[in-house]
Amino acid sequence: MNEPRVRLPSVQFALLCIPVLLGPWLFGAWEMWWFWPFTLCVLLSSLLFGIRLLLPARPSEDGKVPGATRVPSAARQGAVVALLYGIFLLYALVRSLQADVAMDAERSFLLHLTPFLVGIQVLFGLHPRRRRILYVLMAANLFLIGAYGIANHIATGSERVLWEAGYAKYFGEGRASGPYFCPDHFSGIMELALALGLALVLTRASETGWRLAGGGLCCIAAIGVVLSKSRGGGLTVLAVVAAAMVWGFTRWPSRKRWWWRLSWATSAAIALLIFCNTGTGYMKRFTGYFETTADTDAALHDRAVTLVQRARATSRGRMIGGALRAWRDAPLFGIGPGMHQHLWPHYAASSDGNRERGAWPSLPNYDFHSYEVHSDWVQLLEEYGAVGLVLFLLPAGTLFIGLVRSTEYSAMLLGGVLSFVAMGFHSLGDFNLQMPGTTWTLAAILGLAAADVTRRTRRSRRSRPAPVQNVKLDR
Repeated sequence: MNEPRVRLPSVQFALLCIPVLLGPWLFGAWEMWWFWPFTLCVLLSSLLFGIRLLLPARPSEDGKVPGATRVPSAARQGAVVALLYGIFLLYALVRSLQADVAMDAERSFLLHLTPFLVGIQVLFGLHPRRRRILYVLMAANLFLIGAYGIANHIATGSERVLWEAGYAKYFGEGRASGPYFCPDHFSGIMELALALGLALVLTRASETGWRLAGGGLCCIAAIGVVLSKSRGGGLTVLAVVAAAMVWGFTRWPSRKRWWWRLSWATSAAIALLIFCNTGTGYMKRFTGYFETTADTDAALHDRAVTLVQRARATSRGRMIGGALRAWRDAPLFGIGPGMHQHLWPHYAASSDGNRERGAWPSLPNYDFHSYEVHSDWVQLLEEYGAVGLVLFLLPAGTLFIGLVRSTEYSAMLLGGVLSFVAMGFHSLGDFNLQMPGTTWTLAAILGLAAADVTRRTRRSRRSRPAPVQNVKLDR
């Protein structure tokens, strides 16, 4: 009778690792035939976690009771975030049940629910030893994803994505996509790799071996972003480096802190200046963005036209503009989860057309279709409305504030802060969070960070902080 109880944590951990580690490898679990098996793993691991909560606590390998990791003082901050996010999930469920296309609404709701379940299990349901194992596995997995993307690009020019043919549009431009079909999404997962690598390098408690491993992960991640030629990825790298300068040196002595910040800022400025003066294909994607995509109307060829007008005429600008026009018709509660792709043809054309006068809009809607907005934040606003956006930002903001206000930064915690910045920034102009594999990985990283900050908060209440020593991943 006691044997199943002993095995429950191991089975739960294995089921949890499957979507977190394999999801990014299998095309980001974008297609339904990959999405549902991984979702089932998340639901089953959550079920086992719930069963464990109902069973009597048993001593673990180190002789401690597992329930001790969930004492109120440790769980308080996580419980607040979970409660606030639970309110958003309840709202999202109601809006999903009201949507006109049930299948797309269901997928949209699950994209919010399953990462929450992953993060909650990492935060409350894993022994600290298993959290360390998960951290190492994720870092190694991200390194392998980047290495595969680089090797595949060298060998095949990214014409193949695993065993499938890649998109000619992307490999024709010489862009690496790794195990994703879109180079921008490959860049997104590499940004998480960069966040974890920088955390290992910058954390004061990291040993030399972990710093070297973090440096290698940073190199692989940076090369992956460059080969993807993602404009959003390049800008996100700058945002992550800036965040690392702000929070990465916070716990260093004052003199070293400002010296390293000045060195990093100078190096980043020199590297950016060199990049801007090169004629590489990556740089040309920045300089030629507005010229190559703003040719849908003759008036836009006029050099006097404003930068804002040119931005609106790009494919991404047109998708975001259409989404905002749709949101204005339902500003409070949105047009419904998963409804963007269905209502896009109605809102895609710019609003300067006139049917009575026979005047076509300057930006029509007949040349391409938008399945996603290419901005996670705008799509959240469009489909869930201002109410949904506010309800989502409350737990997200609470979590971020709790992380950055920690009294002591570990590699896990700093990795969570930098990952938060990476996805929050890149989501302004792309839809990485619509890729389940990326979202599950992010949720696990944030769960590890939250678990670390709550444990340290409890420890600091009991005793004075111990002097910093050379330790492994977390103390």
